[in-house]
Amino acid sequence: MRKLASWIFLLTAVSVGLGAFGHGSQWHSHVRPALPPLEPHLLELLKLVWYWVSGAMFTLGVLLVWTWWRLQRGDRQVAVVAWLVGLFYLVEGIYGALYLGPFFLLFVLQAALLFATTWLLAGLRRAA
Repeated sequence: MRKLASWIFLLTAVSVGLGAFGHGSQWHSHVRPALPPLEPHLLELLKLVWYWVSGAMFTLGVLLVWTWWRLQRGDRQVAVVAWLVGLFYLVEGIYGALYLGPFFLLFVLQAALLFATTWLLAGLRRAA
């Protein structure tokens, strides 16, 4: 059970990080063409924020992979990283699904997987 939970945690962590590339690629293909004419400074600000979110997603993925690595070595204290990322993804996923569409349920799924596997990895290590 621990090995399965470990793999699911790692795959979820990687999917969070890789989501950054999907997000970032949307700027030129979908977001920019959908915007009305804007002042160049405002357009650059929106672009900066868009890519900053992509960078944040990648950073969260890297932090989760690091957390996975530390959990494998018995460090239960790092579980807080997964709990916080999971909470953030849960809230954002629910909000996104309610107001923007079902795609954002993917974030809820990622949060649920992080919660379950973190509980199993941190809890099973404690019991072992």
